Amino acid sequence: MNEFNPTTISVRNYILKITGVFNYNSAFEKKALQSGYQFLEYTEDEVSAFKDFFYPDFRKQFFSNHKSRHQILLKSDFENTLLSLGTERKSIDISIAEARLDLFDDGFGLFTIDIKIEKEQLNLSDFSDASYFTRNFETPLINSSYEKWHQYIDNEILQGSITRGESIQVDDYSGTKYKLYMIVDSSESLTTEQRDHLLIDLATISQLGSTGQDWPNSLDSYYYKKLLEKNAIAVYGNWKGLALLDSFTIFGNGIFNNKWDRPKFNVTYYTIYKYCLFVKYSLFKFNYEIADLDEDRRTTFQQFMSKYYYNYISYNFLPTELFTKIKFGLDIDNERNLLNQKIELVGKQIQEEQQDRTNKILGIVTVLTSLSSVQTVYEYLLIGQKWLGWNAQIYWIVTITAALVIGGGVAFYVFGQTIIKWFKKRK
Repeated sequence: MNEFNPTTISVRNYILKITGVFNYNSAFEKKALQSGYQFLEYTEDEVSAFKDFFYPDFRKQFFSNHKSRHQILLKSDFENTLLSLGTERKSIDISIAEARLDLFDDGFGLFTIDIKIEKEQLNLSDFSDASYFTRNFETPLINSSYEKWHQYIDNEILQGSITRGESIQVDDYSGTKYKLYMIVDSSESLTTEQRDHLLIDLATISQLGSTGQDWPNSLDSYYYKKLLEKNAIAVYGNWKGLALLDSFTIFGNGIFNNKWDRPKFNVTYYTIYKYCLFVKYSLFKFNYEIADLDEDRRTTFQQFMSKYYYNYISYNFLPTELFTKIKFGLDIDNERNLLNQKIELVGKQIQEEQQDRTNKILGIVTVLTSLSSVQTVYEYLLIGQKWLGWNAQIYWIVTITAALVIGGGVAFYVFGQTIIKWFKKRK
């Protein structure tokens, strides 16, 4: 790489978003609307443009005002909120340009925060610091009533929907970092190698200038070359993208030259990333719940796949290219295949348990049938009363009680595992 200082490269324009997962209840929507959120409604011109861009099923869920579309809430009145993230030694000042909440089925939601970096002359080092601090749940807040970044998000963005803690379900599959969506438009012309190396630095949140160097914290050359070969998106000469598990990044020069460029990257292309994250989180959620994947959960999974899983989303080549690479970067197809394999195994286990219960029931029926073929049960009971010499009323009370206890024990023996699973599920 030519001698240059990557930290001082100026940033002409950018988009920085973080996305995370949360759970919500039936009262959440009303509470959010009261706090300033509003329903997203596309204009007729936007709907018409999207119609020529995306396939119907995908468009209906993400780019329409259709009544079956999941609810999308927006809030942008954060102008007076200035947050300092980091430590006294190193920090970055940000504000929130917009917050978006996508409310899907079963109380499962994704939130997006559009970050504005509060600095007039922004360089690449400032952007890298902002992406590092905003992606981490536990980043400290300076001079705030909240100690951690995730606490601010839980209370001010998610209306008290807690996302961290041992008893919080989403904390089991949300990881320790928010997902990053980064578009960086530099004002300086760079060589292809310089641009590629800086793209790797930004996408992996590595020290700027470390890629391609023999530093202790540099990525191995085999690894970053593999990323460029398999995960890169190279369509036009002025920018290149990289789709990874934790981030989607585009770095280049002159990305926002036309007035329609920023809306495409900020809304259209970002929504493709949002959709892929939703599928990834959902598949991970189903995989996490595989131990309790009974008939109801399998049906829910099948309904999810039918409603939300799309192999193709767009008529145009660039959205299709982005979609394909983002799916690959998030490892969605492997996650889906793993889940299908687990479902098959669980299905076989359920069949074996059902067959085992059937065999037990048949065994009980056989015993009862053999008894009735020799002498009626009633006659046996009369013989028992005479042999014990008990009063008839007392004898039949004890006999019926014993029969109920034995019958309950047999029923639990046959159906016990199913009953226990049902109560755990309800709990």
